[in-house]
Amino acid sequence: MKYLRIFLLCFLCLWAQAASAFSVIRDTEIEETVLGWVKQIFDAAGLASENADIVLINDPSLNAFVAGGQTIFIHTGLFMNAESIDDVMFVLSHETGHIVGGHITRGIAAMEKAQTATLISTILGGVLAVASGRPDAGIAIMIGSQGSALGQFMSYRQTEESSADRTAVDVMKKLGYSMQGFLNIMKNLKRLERLNSSDDEGYLRTHPFTQTRINDLNRFTKDAPDVKKDAQFDRIKAKLVGFMQKPADVIQRYKGNNFTDKYARAIALYRRHDFKDSFGLLDSLLKENPKDAYLHELRGQFAFEKGRANEAVEHYSKANQLKPHQPLIEISLAQAYLEGKSKDNAQKALDLLTTAVIKEPDIALAWRLMTTAYHRLGKELEAEYAMVEYDRTSDHLKRAQKRAKDTLEKMNKSHPYYQRLQDIIALDKKQEK
Repeated sequence: MKYLRIFLLCFLCLWAQAASAFSVIRDTEIEETVLGWVKQIFDAAGLASENADIVLINDPSLNAFVAGGQTIFIHTGLFMNAESIDDVMFVLSHETGHIVGGHITRGIAAMEKAQTATLISTILGGVLAVASGRPDAGIAIMIGSQGSALGQFMSYRQTEESSADRTAVDVMKKLGYSMQGFLNIMKNLKRLERLNSSDDEGYLRTHPFTQTRINDLNRFTKDAPDVKKDAQFDRIKAKLVGFMQKPADVIQRYKGNNFTDKYARAIALYRRHDFKDSFGLLDSLLKENPKDAYLHELRGQFAFEKGRANEAVEHYSKANQLKPHQPLIEISLAQAYLEGKSKDNAQKALDLLTTAVIKEPDIALAWRLMTTAYHRLGKELEAEYAMVEYDRTSDHLKRAQKRAKDTLEKMNKSHPYYQRLQDIIALDKKQEK
């Protein structure tokens, strides 16, 4: 039953992605900004904002979901397709409504009441999709054999979606955002309905039809004020578009001389290998905004990728001063330091990495860089420990266990990493059971 519940949770929340692999993207600027929005929403919804978390999924579709806990998974396509911050705030408020209502837990209970044969066929369908590499094959089995039990479950889900909409309405009102954002999202989804009239397995299957939702919330959208102009939203959207769409299209779209247009264009120019023009634009933005940590971070990234380590250190250091205790910036600065071969640089890198892995213990790059720093400082036992953590974070638990055992044989029990290595061995044994 434990494994059945795990499968049902995945099935419930990721219906449209039953066998799809998605990638997580990390970006300090976007994460910090969006998490700030989500914390506002949690406060307005009566949740503890310190428990809020987000994960950015590299996917162009307009979507977001929750999968238990208080983390909202957000597709990059939400920002790229949204017209305003009000659009995004409605979707994030809606997903918060699922958390408030405990819908994931209750949804699992509803699914477990379905017929045994339906559950078996669902699981087999998911297994086939994964094994064959063809999600359509698995979905065909799931849809073809679920019958009335699944239909009842989906009706239940649609009720939960309507409840989440009402939570979103309350949150939007409290925070002063316009329900025009809801209408903008519905306009996009109606377009999806037209393009995907047979989308029985996707977002539209688990959400009420958009016209139904518009009708249900009509009294809240009537005479809705205009959406807000928000510089943070514009900037995040420009950054994502700059990195993810064709450079020529981005340059054509963002032709102006305002900050947002220059930001997007600088990224697109860099991707098109127009490095001189890209660096020139970023430098002009930095001249106007010398205390913008994220501009320095981006300038440092581009410099590092072009092999200009000293330049990268300069800009990453400034970003780190302006935004201290940001693990991704600390890791990037450490990597730039390690391009220099001196022990002084290795110690600076190690200091940064030691701080970074406290907040972000599962970033493999940080442990690999730490291994290098320890080696250069002549701390071989510590380097071996860091390599164990690198294997662990790289999904090589068995290899991590073997390294940990070998390292423990050389390490005194009073060493600060001794207990951690034992914990890794124990973790591996649990995984093998």
